[in-house]
Amino acid sequence: MFRYLALFIGLFSLVDSYADNRTTLYDFRYWTSPEHTRIVIDVDEGIKYSIETKSKYINLNVEDAKLLNKTFKKIFFKDKRIYKTNIRREDKVLRMFFRTKRQYNVKSFTLNPNSKYKHHRLVIDLFDKVNEPSSKKSKLETVNKDFKKQPKTSRNIILIDAGHGGEDPGAIGYKKTKEKVVTLQIAKKLANKLNKTNGFRAILTRKGDYYVPLTKRVRIAQANSASLFVSIHADSVDHRSAKGASVYTLSDKGGSTKFAKQLERSQNIVDQFGGVESLIDGDKYLNEILLDFSRKDRDIQSQKLGKKILHQMNKIGYLHKKTPQKAGFVVLKTPAIPSVLVETAFISNPKEERRLKSTKEQNKIANAIYQGILNYYR
Repeated sequence: MFRYLALFIGLFSLVDSYADNRTTLYDFRYWTSPEHTRIVIDVDEGIKYSIETKSKYINLNVEDAKLLNKTFKKIFFKDKRIYKTNIRREDKVLRMFFRTKRQYNVKSFTLNPNSKYKHHRLVIDLFDKVNEPSSKKSKLETVNKDFKKQPKTSRNIILIDAGHGGEDPGAIGYKKTKEKVVTLQIAKKLANKLNKTNGFRAILTRKGDYYVPLTKRVRIAQANSASLFVSIHADSVDHRSAKGASVYTLSDKGGSTKFAKQLERSQNIVDQFGGVESLIDGDKYLNEILLDFSRKDRDIQSQKLGKKILHQMNKIGYLHKKTPQKAGFVVLKTPAIPSVLVETAFISNPKEERRLKSTKEQNKIANAIYQGILNYYR
């Protein structure tokens, strides 16, 4: 009797598992940038969906889908492009209606799981029509249009790049501090100091929590005729004892040490968050420019800038490396512009993580980079 009862329960469980093989929508996230809004939905593999667009709404249809209760409230999002969201079920189709301020160009794609996201992701981008790039050439024209509206100036233009952003959190500390947050906070403080200094103007590659493709960061520097490019990051390794600041300049041959190669791989990932993005090495336009300028002069000036920044960083804390290191970071491939990537501290070190979260310490770091830039020009 007990044997038959156990067999019945087993068969019932098996049937039940087959009965609920619907696609699960695990989570919703939204990111707003000056140029577009991104909707990200964590889903099961093989999601079947369609998107309908009309003048002022976007309709997402997901076949045979179920929505988790904890995720329901996250759907109802508003920003400068989306002002209302509705949801309803029609037979086996889950329909989401995003009411928009105007008509936008819509693109969608799926991303595979990675080290930071365990689920597959459905990504929907709403692009402002005037900024929608249709080719590599128009991408450059768009950047020029957006950033060359400001009058030309005799001031030194410093491009400050806050690493990561949006769907790309960067490294995550022991206390869940996200690299993308502290890099933006430090970048804003540095930009503020430069903009208050005669002869300098600072421009940020991003001003909020959104993803900017790596090659676009390079194009922003070019479009603004930047004289320096400074990218701000926070290191992370498996060993919590690692500590200190370091500065990297470009190496066309890749990382000069095993640690640099590992860091280079983590920073150059471009298809986990923004879709498939062309790296600079595959960009014909930028490669043509790379052939026309003196790499040697840029590298000498980048090393000089890196040394000046390290000298100041040494005054406020420990240095992981006392001289500038070399690595093949995509964001450093700014033609003819001296460029450095500053690893401010190890966010994987609990003590340094607390330091990176502190407003007082962020000011110290920003000031050290600021003084390094001033001394470079002196």
